[in-house]
Amino acid sequence: MGIEKMYPPRYWRDRAEEFRAKADNCEHHDVKQSLRNVAKTYDELAQRAERIRTLKDAAE
Repeated sequence: MGIEKMYPPRYWRDRAEEFRAKADNCEHHDVKQSLRNVAKTYDELAQRAERIRTLKDAAE
């Protein structure tokens, strides 16, 4: 996937926030933990997107 098709870090952070909110409202422990894991993965994607954008900006 090229840089032009990547979502910005804010996109991934918003998804992470959404899944944390879902986890907070969930009654089932296993589901709650799964939703938190998804949120963590989205946070990691946001960090990767930041690094890629930083590298792209440095190369220009």
